[in-house]
Amino acid sequence: MKLVEELALAKVNLTLGILYKRQDGYHAIDTIMHTVSLFDRLWIQPSRTVEVTVTGMTLPADNTMTRAAELYRRETGCGAKIRCEKRIPAEAGLGGGSADAAAVLRGLQRLHRMCDDDALRRIALSVGADVPFCLVGGTCRCEGVGEVLTPFVPGTRLHFVLCKPAQGVSTAALFRSLPLPRPRVETMRAMAALGKGDLEALAPLLQNVLEPAAVSLVPAIGDLKRQLLEAGALAAEMTGSGSAVFGLFRSEEDAKTALPKIDAPFKEVVHSL
Repeated sequence: MKLVEELALAKVNLTLGILYKRQDGYHAIDTIMHTVSLFDRLWIQPSRTVEVTVTGMTLPADNTMTRAAELYRRETGCGAKIRCEKRIPAEAGLGGGSADAAAVLRGLQRLHRMCDDDALRRIALSVGADVPFCLVGGTCRCEGVGEVLTPFVPGTRLHFVLCKPAQGVSTAALFRSLPLPRPRVETMRAMAALGKGDLEALAPLLQNVLEPAAVSLVPAIGDLKRQLLEAGALAAEMTGSGSAVFGLFRSEEDAKTALPKIDAPFKEVVHSL
């Protein structure tokens, strides 16, 4: 029986602005999402039903991979047996669940070619707001709830130290405690600096308006940010709704030198993909 392998790539939010709360209860965002080299690995094979097994982490039965596969099966009649080897931490803001769902959809398309692009994007968005970006990856300005994508190409490869404290952040709890309006994020200026590969100009433009509220819930986020800056990062910010933090470094060598100076249960040097 045919078996396909997919990598589910993590993302970081280089900027993250919250514009307003929509009538449907979601928040309108303006963010730069950027794929990095941390990944989960999935193996997908055809089946009449949907079956998901996971190693490396315990997931609930109602997880993003199951939802993506069930929606694809409802659309096409094609199910899947899915095995996932998890490495992306949960409750980190690294898009692990979204990346896994996107990998399932890509794998099912490789096996069956039963959905057109519009149908696949519709399924992706119904699973989660970050899944449409994770389907395409790279670097995008993401607007709406995250589904309006403007891809662009950075002028240089970026190098990061990713780290996460033991405690995660509940996205629902974070948004319940989030006061509006939030400060404006300079998305266009950050895109221009990133497009030129100008790290010195980019560093002060990295901003996540969710970070202050997340630090109040998980103070260790602020501690990791301080450690990264003291270790030589050009900038350090929380990604997504946290609790992972990334430090931007001039080179892979600088990032590797900084890594032992960071005290965190999860830490890794990653780069752009």
